[in-house]
Amino acid sequence: MPDISRRELLIGGAAAAATAGVLAVEGCNVITSGGSLAPNISSAFTLTTQYSDHTFGGKTLRTRTFDGIIPGPTMTVVPGQQLTINVVNGFPPNAAATPGPGIDPMNNPHLFNTANLHLHGVQVVPHIFDPIGTSDRAAMMVAIQPGSTYTYNFSIPADQPAGLYWYHPHHHGSTDVEVSGGMAGLILVKGAIDNVPEIAAARDLRLAFQTINVNASTTTPGIYDLEYAAYKPPASGGYKPRSDYLFAIVNGQLVNLIDFTVPPVCGASNCGVPNPSPPPVVQVQPGEVVRLRILNGSNTLNLPLSLPGFEVYVIGYDGVNLLAPQLVDLAGAHMLLTMGGRIELLLRAPAAPGNYNLSAVADTTDPHPWPAFPLTQFVVSGTPVSMAIPTSLPTPTREYPLIADSDITGTRSVLFSNTFPSPSILFGTALTVNGNVYDETSVPAEFVLPVGNAETWTITNNMSEGHPFHLHTNSFEVHQVTGSSGTVNYNPPIICDSVWVPPNGKVVMRVRYKQWRGKDVFHCHKLVHEDQGMMSNTLLV
Repeated sequence: MPDISRRELLIGGAAAAATAGVLAVEGCNVITSGGSLAPNISSAFTLTTQYSDHTFGGKTLRTRTFDGIIPGPTMTVVPGQQLTINVVNGFPPNAAATPGPGIDPMNNPHLFNTANLHLHGVQVVPHIFDPIGTSDRAAMMVAIQPGSTYTYNFSIPADQPAGLYWYHPHHHGSTDVEVSGGMAGLILVKGAIDNVPEIAAARDLRLAFQTINVNASTTTPGIYDLEYAAYKPPASGGYKPRSDYLFAIVNGQLVNLIDFTVPPVCGASNCGVPNPSPPPVVQVQPGEVVRLRILNGSNTLNLPLSLPGFEVYVIGYDGVNLLAPQLVDLAGAHMLLTMGGRIELLLRAPAAPGNYNLSAVADTTDPHPWPAFPLTQFVVSGTPVSMAIPTSLPTPTREYPLIADSDITGTRSVLFSNTFPSPSILFGTALTVNGNVYDETSVPAEFVLPVGNAETWTITNNMSEGHPFHLHTNSFEVHQVTGSSGTVNYNPPIICDSVWVPPNGKVVMRVRYKQWRGKDVFHCHKLVHEDQGMMSNTLLV
């Protein structure tokens, strides 16, 4: 194992309980690449899918996991590395299920114990379809059946930006149920930003936010699980878009339980059924600077982040660092971290001792509103220290220079919409891209993408519910977002791989199709929507 400082390691799963709620920076459940983390080394990891029991809020949850822990193991890699991941499917066989007449066999969730793997944001060869890298338009997704193993081989690009990424399953029909059980983990790409003196001097904290969705078990008293009958309507035990209970988890520790069986209570600034639990705790000295990297790995909740009292500097989005730290106000305003997204921050503790909460503020606009709850508590105490914020950051050469107006060779349009009623979908509503539900075995002509070209995409949402848009294979530049409060133009643009498209709103972005060819996808990262049809194939040629 390489000599990685213990302060860099993420606590997760059962280890979190042993630390009495501290968002520790030492612990277990870490996978790191062999040797000295030099480029071009060969590393092999194994992830095993299995059921495991975890107790949160006095309830025992039985869910699908990687290696029996929530979150799954963390992987550390470097640009230029060859990476092998063996996925062993330890789930029991899928129950036999056949769709009835007129029922869409593809876009009604099914095959809940069939798995595969997506490296979210890491710009490797397209790997959703079998074999990975295929350009066969009719290719089916990688489907790792119970009792079988599948080996992925990846070449991490030499210019892959250094930052925070993640992995999770991506088999259409089972993605939501599996990620809802905690099947996800962090990927750290090491690189130049880690060697900036001011960043190297700061403690590296990671916050993996997940939501675990369950119902009371229909077969095992005292257990809460997520076991649906495929191709049955919700009233007959089939899949339903919203479970009865949502457990909000930070690094494997409960921070909030939302009970949707109880009618929400709404006030002027809060809405939901608040059952917050004590958050993880970080001890910091006055004036100390810490590096905080946050994943929103939820399948259903946005995180509007608030942190009064601290100086907050953004240094990166979705694994791609900025060219200089950007000071933001998280006291008078909040920053939205959408589903699938990551943000990297430098935080300077205030001079005044006390307790300061990083929180998700209440959301009363969602069709299913939820209350405010804390994600982490910073306890400021001890001897003051003086630590610096860097004035500049290394240039991520894969993303820079930015796409110029003269580089644009074409345009693409995406419309997120829905069809109701939709008798082919068992819970009544089909979620669509450009008027169509997902078809695994075809590629729409409008999404054949020429490698090397740069294009403008416009993502329009005509629904009263927002959608997080995620594009595989390449990051993109967000230039403009239009929502209920007007239009915001970003100059310079924000580089990311997941972006929130507001209700009845629009996003304008630019993307250059780099390096890789093959069949891939884009989709709504509210995973219930993905499994309900809001996804489209692409073909990079």
